Amino acid sequence: MKRRLFQVALIIFLFPFISFKTSSAETLPSAQIIVDGEEIETTYTLQNGRLMVPDLFFKNTGATVNFNEMYQSIAVDRGNIAAFPIGRTYTDYYDQNERKWKRDYLKTTTTKINGTPYIPLRITAEILGMDVSYDPMLKRTFIRTHATTEAPKAYGSIPTTTKQIALTFDDGPDDVITPQILNILDEKDVQATFFVLGKQVKRFPQMTKNITNAGHTIANHSFGHPDLSNLYTSNVREQVLSANSTIEEVTGTRPSLFRPPYGSFTRADAQVFKDLGFLNILWSIDTLDWSGKTADEIVGTITSQASPGSIVLQHSFDSSELEGTLDALPRIIDRLREKGYEFVTVDAIPSS
Repeated sequence: MKRRLFQVALIIFLFPFISFKTSSAETLPSAQIIVDGEEIETTYTLQNGRLMVPDLFFKNTGATVNFNEMYQSIAVDRGNIAAFPIGRTYTDYYDQNERKWKRDYLKTTTTKINGTPYIPLRITAEILGMDVSYDPMLKRTFIRTHATTEAPKAYGSIPTTTKQIALTFDDGPDDVITPQILNILDEKDVQATFFVLGKQVKRFPQMTKNITNAGHTIANHSFGHPDLSNLYTSNVREQVLSANSTIEEVTGTRPSLFRPPYGSFTRADAQVFKDLGFLNILWSIDTLDWSGKTADEIVGTITSQASPGSIVLQHSFDSSELEGTLDALPRIIDRLREKGYEFVTVDAIPSS
């Protein structure tokens, strides 16, 4: 009896120190790491004094990052390839100079936290030929990638000094907002650029044809509108290519312009766009029309910010929040014409 009471007391005493897995996400600290002079915000964790960062962080250095399902391993590639199997304390890496695979044992374990793999910052960077340093005064970590080429260009405007401006519409097509936009553009004899989603093209093929039949430029906005910076490189390619093949199947047109959802992308993503033959298109005037802005607010934003080469961001999906877009559009066209602007499509940007 006494022994049983002792065991119960011991369990009660140890209970607060026993670790249980819960469904709530673990909260991690964040920090800014400077990559070639650019501040990158990232979460991190420490293992045995070693800084561990999300695997996808390395896309900011220009490295491709993928997950191998068969081997349950992260592959980070920037000439040299570093592989980090989940739950293991080693890395296998391919040395391009010696043209062979090598294995290094680590003082860290490649670990998933909140579903995200964390890998060691320093050894990954060094395998990929980068330098890592820490400034104790600034309390900042610095990475020099020694990239031999500049990051692919992203266009926020059309390179021109003449009064040209481009109207763009994202996230369509649909069968409510898009046809009304097309009617207004037709009445005003204005050409625009539509950055469409592959999934919407599949759903509304005839409306997609109506866009191209009216002479507007159709462009790629991914298949499903994910944040590409949060995807593995193979999935980024899939989002771009699947949208393009869907658009081409419906319209016979192969887009050469791409706009990343939310304007979010990494250096590695930008290289994917370029390698696939796309210009990366952003914007210089954001109307924020998706948030329910009034027509007066939208007109004021565009007319006050317009300058030669401006690219205007608006939307064309089924939402009551876009009533302001429809009411503002004819007024925008009239006001800008009064100011001497010519409306062009974004493919006015030279491809070279």
